[in-house]
Amino acid sequence: MTPSRLFVPGWGAPASLYRSGLPPGWEVLELPSFAATGGDFGRYREWLRAVIAARPHPVTLAGHSMGGALGVLAAIDEPESVERLILVSPAGLPLAKPLRGSTLTGLGQILRGCYPLAAFRQMVTNMVSAPRAAFRLAREVHDLDLTPELEQVRARAIPCTVVGCSSDRLTTCAHCRRLAALVGADYRELEAPDGHIWAVTQPRRLERVLASGALRDGLR
Repeated sequence: MTPSRLFVPGWGAPASLYRSGLPPGWEVLELPSFAATGGDFGRYREWLRAVIAARPHPVTLAGHSMGGALGVLAAIDEPESVERLILVSPAGLPLAKPLRGSTLTGLGQILRGCYPLAAFRQMVTNMVSAPRAAFRLAREVHDLDLTPELEQVRARAIPCTVVGCSSDRLTTCAHCRRLAALVGADYRELEAPDGHIWAVTQPRRLERVLASGALRDGLR
């Protein structure tokens, strides 16, 4: 069987936002809804572990933002199954930007038309159906500190690439460099517009990052 290459979206993001940026052979996963999980980050961790267990092994696992943090935990939970990580503007260390500031940035992105209408409707439905759960999850991801888990991944020598973006004010370049050092990753920094959501608005760049990051010797 062909090994799996899986992409995990960020907080509240439907799979459709990333699909056009995936190389052939990649599958983007659909996150459970806020209502289904109650906004409990641990339940997303359990969900991803079950997904990986059901896929052909070994798995190359990529993730954006919260999806990157979930990828790190999956490598801890399923070390024999995950052979490589690609972490795109990943969460996983405490974020300096206040949640209110992130909310205002998100509103600005909506006003600029950064999201396709169908995906935007799906995101709104997800949040409106369980606003408390959505906020709970946002707060958990904002405050995450996976330092011990990142160091465990490094100790297990799981190949990893971390990609930061120069215009990202949420998972800043300093944040991504620190995370890369903790996990022992190759680090790449892109010059791209749209900050934290560049992986959504720049699908061709995401495609190149994933295609090169999946190589045995990492990004080139």
